[in-house]
Amino acid sequence: MESSRYFSLTAAIVFLAVCAYAGAAVYSRVEQPEIETVSLLHVQESAELQGIVLRREQSLSFTWGTTLLAQDSRRLSAGEPLAVDLLGDSLLCPCSAVFFSDTDGFEYLSPDSIDSGDVAALEALLDERPSERSNGRLVTDTAWYYWALASSKEDLPSSGQCSVQFDGMEESVQAQIISLSESQGGMRAMLLRLTQGGSEYLSLRKTGARLLFSQHSGLYLPNEAIMQEADGSKFVYILSAGIAEKQPVEIIYTGSGFSLAAAGLASDSLREGDRVIVGKDIYEGKVLTW
Repeated sequence: MESSRYFSLTAAIVFLAVCAYAGAAVYSRVEQPEIETVSLLHVQESAELQGIVLRREQSLSFTWGTTLLAQDSRRLSAGEPLAVDLLGDSLLCPCSAVFFSDTDGFEYLSPDSIDSGDVAALEALLDERPSERSNGRLVTDTAWYYWALASSKEDLPSSGQCSVQFDGMEESVQAQIISLSESQGGMRAMLLRLTQGGSEYLSLRKTGARLLFSQHSGLYLPNEAIMQEADGSKFVYILSAGIAEKQPVEIIYTGSGFSLAAAGLASDSLREGDRVIVGKDIYEGKVLTW
């Protein structure tokens, strides 16, 4: 009889111990806050584009037997010989230009011949096959243009400076945003003006690119850590000597699941290396131990 009672008591103690252990485990997983060390983060917003390069250029057509004198990617002055025909007559460069022997049939295009806001026209152009190729071309302007499609879901700037990294190119080049159309069928047309780049850029035509814009630098914060006062100002709780302290923050950028706070110079500002508390039921002065 006593043995039965002893067994029941032991079983009850073991059961309570298991419950206590399970409760502690659940508490540690659910209630225990996380600590995020504040670090400096640089964010570069970008968007994918698909478009066509436009230039001010002229097609060249030579008769059979004409001998080219101009070299690829070389700038020619007005009146400089381009080629010599069968009669020995020189064909002269009509203006200052860069000569290229490669052509693609789109030399007729120029930034002056398009309606930059016409999404349907750009879509048709990207599907168009090139016309008959010529014997060469002259690029007559140092500026060149990129007319491209972008999804209307992208939050794009409509003016100002940006950078563009074309497919197959390791470096980005600076560009100026000339125009951005209204949404048409879920797409928008953007026209960019560029002046940088070597001869490899002067051979681009239909190509994809990544638009780089709106750079932000600040202190990384998980959105779950950011609280709001009644007046709309934001703050976080930081861990200081095991105690939760309220720290006001100025949010300068919000991304997917995180925000960037301004890095202040004052001694009481949020700083890189501070430990931010992420969790529920946190309040000023709460003691946190692990």
